[in-house]
Amino acid sequence: MSIAPADLIHPTPLPRPEQVDADWLNSLLSGDGSVGKVAAVTVTPVGAGQIGETARFALTYAPGATGPASLIGKFASTDPASREVARGWSLYERELRFYHELAPRAGIATPRYHGARMDGEGSFILLLEDLAPAAPGDQFKGLARDQMGQAVAEAARLHAAFWNADADPALAWLDAGHIAQPFYQPEIFRATWPAFRDRYGAQLEPRHLRVCDALAERYESYAAPLSSPRCVTHNDYRPDNMLLLPHRLTVVDWQSVALGWNAVDIAYLIGGAYGAAERQGVEDDLLRHYHAELTRCGITDYSFAQLRADYRHFTFAGINVAVGAAMLVKRTERGDRLFLTMLDRFVSHVIDQDALGILRQPAGV
Repeated sequence: MSIAPADLIHPTPLPRPEQVDADWLNSLLSGDGSVGKVAAVTVTPVGAGQIGETARFALTYAPGATGPASLIGKFASTDPASREVARGWSLYERELRFYHELAPRAGIATPRYHGARMDGEGSFILLLEDLAPAAPGDQFKGLARDQMGQAVAEAARLHAAFWNADADPALAWLDAGHIAQPFYQPEIFRATWPAFRDRYGAQLEPRHLRVCDALAERYESYAAPLSSPRCVTHNDYRPDNMLLLPHRLTVVDWQSVALGWNAVDIAYLIGGAYGAAERQGVEDDLLRHYHAELTRCGITDYSFAQLRADYRHFTFAGINVAVGAAMLVKRTERGDRLFLTMLDRFVSHVIDQDALGILRQPAGV
């Protein structure tokens, strides 16, 4: 079921990136006073992810008009499997509504929003600030220590801005089920893990199999709701989804935004950005930095001990994403390497935090 509000719905099919012209941009930007009348546009693809596609629109303005030299446009994927995943979880609508409704008060650094539309066929266009020459982070390399400090602080600001979000009925559209990790019901992992194991079996180690088999068997222990308050969570909070400049980090790719528990973003970020040895040397400091920023933002009912417990719980979050995404979206060479790297790092994270003990508990305990 679509969660797109009426003011974002376009009555006719939307153009693909190469079909966007000046007239179409002007119609979408008509209410944006920061962008003058566009006379011409040049479209250049700037990447294709697993769920969507991105293009840069270089703009030429009419005489007397001014505005940014370029904008970034996001579009739906042309891959049927990826679009079906997006439709099932309302991923496109979630991102559009985040920018349209929540970004100005989210506390976290995001690109400036310039407009969006969605049609009845599941296509969309989202226009955002072009942050070039900022470059995306690299999941394989992780982030430099100062960048990681910025990333956990930005997450704290997001979480604090919408703390105890269940109390706000205006955020009900963000609910993806009252389970620990948004979107990931038990049947998702149980359906995708055997296929993942078959596809990548030659590259999996006994510890990978031991942890993932245990998660599949006792998934309800992981999926049970936590006792701490829910907030707005990004749910794919990792270096690839951050644009980096010196002294500036901007968070992008909000398709998975939902109501969840704050530690899902922190465990997913720290566990996925580092190999085991490097992570062990920084994670306590990063958790304390995150908690201090959360407290500075006014959240005083969430102890550091509770954060540590929730962080341990969500060491499984990246396993869910690595396995589920690998089997549900378009397969690519980089995707294979990414998902196997993530799985390896998160399995180590689970073992280091003794999180398998969570799965030995009855669900809800």
